[in-house]
Amino acid sequence: MSLKSEAALNPTSRSLYSRAKTAAQSKNVDYAINLIQTALKEEPLFLDGRRYLRVLEIQKYKALSSFSKQMLNVKIPSAVLKLSSAGKKEPAEQMAVAEEVLELDPFNQKANVLVADAGSTLGYPEFKAFAYETLAEGQPTNKAFLNTLAQAYMEMKQAEKAEKTYARILEIDPRDGDALSGLKNASAAHASKSGGWETASDYRGALKDKGESEQLEQNAKVVKSAEGIEQQIQLNYQKWQAEPKNPLHSKAIASLYVQRNDYGTAVVWYEEAFKAGGGIDSSLEKMIGDLKLKKVDQEMHQLRAAMAELTDPEQQAQYQAALAEKEKELNEVRLQLAEARVKAQPNEGEYRFDLGEALYKIGQYKRATEELQQSLKQPSVRYQALNLMGLGFMKRGMLDFAVKQLSLAKSELPGMEDIKKDIVYNLGLAYEASKQQEKALDQFKEIYEVDMSYRDVAQRVEASYGNGDQAA
Repeated sequence: MSLKSEAALNPTSRSLYSRAKTAAQSKNVDYAINLIQTALKEEPLFLDGRRYLRVLEIQKYKALSSFSKQMLNVKIPSAVLKLSSAGKKEPAEQMAVAEEVLELDPFNQKANVLVADAGSTLGYPEFKAFAYETLAEGQPTNKAFLNTLAQAYMEMKQAEKAEKTYARILEIDPRDGDALSGLKNASAAHASKSGGWETASDYRGALKDKGESEQLEQNAKVVKSAEGIEQQIQLNYQKWQAEPKNPLHSKAIASLYVQRNDYGTAVVWYEEAFKAGGGIDSSLEKMIGDLKLKKVDQEMHQLRAAMAELTDPEQQAQYQAALAEKEKELNEVRLQLAEARVKAQPNEGEYRFDLGEALYKIGQYKRATEELQQSLKQPSVRYQALNLMGLGFMKRGMLDFAVKQLSLAKSELPGMEDIKKDIVYNLGLAYEASKQQEKALDQFKEIYEVDMSYRDVAQRVEASYGNGDQAA
């Protein structure tokens, strides 16, 4: 038997699946789930259908109220009891029993493991990957689930997916030696597959000739082609295997992953280089931090791009929630990096500012103003620091201090550049919060005189004359 595509289904099952998709589009999710379950009993190897079923079940489960989930918790134990005797059944029957539980709770561990094991028994690690993808979605920081998922990807010879999964584990626990070892093996397998290393008796033989191999090894220029990057990764990996304590090799691998925009894997290899170098290379430490930020920024960009193509409000809400989580993660990474840099160089004003800004973004306004105050002697960040201090004092209800900081910044800045517009606008908000409406309006008018399009100053100023948006 082989995995079934929709086109290869028997006519009855194909009709059921088609009707299920129509029902799902009409928001009749329960009926769609029932139809797919029926089709899967006839066609248990229809993995695409099982994936679609799980998507619907997860959407339904996430939309439940807390009370509804409590009611489900009463039903689930009796359904799970059936799983204990399912081991005696044929794999297809085992999956059918598991699906009864997964309809109630798509993240149930025992049911997903049963699907994984039954599929593996039939000779398809794709079922294991599918089941553990679901479990990892439910518990994204569970290293055991992610590790099994990575192993399943390796069984399927999908080394690139395994790389990314091991990288996720190392984000959770950078000291996980098994994940680091797995990542290196997956990286080598990925490079081997895409670079033709599997069929070469000698890794150099995958290149055109030995002379070209030597040239690539010694070439320090940036590699631009995807094929060239893969070749260089493999070459440097071979060097790293021979000299794992030489940071030059792991740094070279990391830089190649940066060129491939795979920031997560690059971080792992730069951390390996940092460790091999004795943990004293501050420039490398900064690079690691910057790449962590790039990685989260990249993921946020991908989420926004995907969300822009959605029309379903429920899906949009899910992506918005994922974006909020990524924003939180980004702020946490910024805070960790800023704290580490300040600890290493406490007299560096720019680092104090970065820490103050990071603290402000997570709502620690008191600590933020303390750190920002320490950065005021640094000319490059002085006005940004005064501006943010003013906002911090506003958040704390200390409006007189907010006015003082913002007024100082305003008085020191000539002209009306973007930073000054921001400061003057915030000063207007501080006066407004202090019930000093005339002084507030004066600030908005100063901006209006040079830039009517700035934020909502036109609306504020024109409304004060009673004409709003009316024509002159």
